[in-house]
Amino acid sequence: MQQVFDDLRDAVRASDRSGGALAGEAAGWAAFDAVVSEFDRLARLRALRIGALTRQEARFRALADSTHSVEAWFDRTGALVWISRSVERVSGYSRAECLLAPSLIELMVPLKDRAQLTSLGRSALAGEGRSDFEIRIQRKDGGLRWVACHWVAMKNAAGRMLGVRLSVEDIQARKDVEARLLDTVAELRRAQALTGHYLQRTEDERLRLVSLLDTLRVGILFVDRDRRVYYCNHALREMWGFSPDENLTGLRDEALIERSAALRADDTAYRLHLDAVLSRQAASPRYEIPLSDGRVLEEVSALVRSEDGARRIGRVWVYEDITERKQTAQRLIEIAEHDALTGLYNRRRFHEELDRMLAVGQRHGEQVALLSFDLDGFKAVNDRFGHQAGDRVLIGVADGVAAIVRRNELLFRLGGDEFAVLVPEAKPAEVITLAQRVNRSIASQRFAFDDGEASVGVSIGIALFPEHARDAEALIEAADTALYAAKAAGKGTQVLYQPPQT
Repeated sequence: MQQVFDDLRDAVRASDRSGGALAGEAAGWAAFDAVVSEFDRLARLRALRIGALTRQEARFRALADSTHSVEAWFDRTGALVWISRSVERVSGYSRAECLLAPSLIELMVPLKDRAQLTSLGRSALAGEGRSDFEIRIQRKDGGLRWVACHWVAMKNAAGRMLGVRLSVEDIQARKDVEARLLDTVAELRRAQALTGHYLQRTEDERLRLVSLLDTLRVGILFVDRDRRVYYCNHALREMWGFSPDENLTGLRDEALIERSAALRADDTAYRLHLDAVLSRQAASPRYEIPLSDGRVLEEVSALVRSEDGARRIGRVWVYEDITERKQTAQRLIEIAEHDALTGLYNRRRFHEELDRMLAVGQRHGEQVALLSFDLDGFKAVNDRFGHQAGDRVLIGVADGVAAIVRRNELLFRLGGDEFAVLVPEAKPAEVITLAQRVNRSIASQRFAFDDGEASVGVSIGIALFPEHARDAEALIEAADTALYAAKAAGKGTQVLYQPPQT
């Protein structure tokens, strides 16, 4: 009898080791054989359950390893116990390198970000703190990538902490999405014709894209082939003054144009532009839209076609606020064309305006006058009172003369104490009168400094196009010749150029 029980014990142990059925022969004792049979049934059930769990575990591991994002499991102490294969694609490190590393933070996180991430890790292990955050990781090849992280504290039914599950998604691709934007929107439109099951699957992708489009600073409007609004993002609503909560889907594009007409500085010109765009099949060139509140928008539009190119499924409009860019460009132009001290046009702008005025004068048969002058006694002011005092004199002279010249007459500072005035549609008598007024204005100014008072005079040379010169260079030379004659005649004079006698 003892041998029968020993055999049963050995069979049970063998079953435990193998995880299989209970191996044993009938003893001929009905009660005992019934017990053995029950043990065998239980062992077989256990083997089936173990097999099912093993296969289920294999499927879950295969599923986790095939995900695009990185999945990881940390135990209660914060030690990494499992990580998916996709970590190699994101970080360049193999799964083995991650598991063998003393710390995943020290392996992948740049030094200056480690303290913050370590604090977040403690909060995660405690089941508290933020569950979503974005960090930079350093790839094995040294490059940096941004990733979005989400952790979940895993607990058993009794609420006991088992560990932390971490999901990591590579978000570097956001930068590339804009280039594929038009194709993706067109693909979403085509998906509406597919079956409900496929539509449900693509709806999730559409929602992700809509969320992305709403984060962009450019305004995006998509209209279908009936010219009804299919989609517009938050930036477009802000640019054109539509409420964030207003449902614009289904409205005709004419309704949007009409409702935003008051915002445009020149609505008539814009409508003519729209007619030209809609009459073409090709993408429109970039077009600037000045608004009445001072902003400037840049617009570009293109047809969206089906994947095979046979059908037109709508049109996309993209708007960008370029106000700051325009202001910056204008400031750069002003810096390049204006004298930093006096604010007058500089020598570069002088030559541009001189060429322009001479071309206009030649085309219309009109004279152009050049008044060239510099300050008498300016060097003495610099020598006695210093260069800051000289700057005050230059600013005062510039302000005084600027108050005299008319709107169509342009005043320039060419450098140092050299100035010039260009007069279009010039008449000799009026030009001489202008030179006399400039002379009186400068002579009447007094400049008080801490250790005294000073004044300056002016000598002015005048030359006329085309009477005295046929091109810009010759006109400048004639005005300089007249200026030297004015200085020779005595300070505070103006001289009209006299051609040499032959």
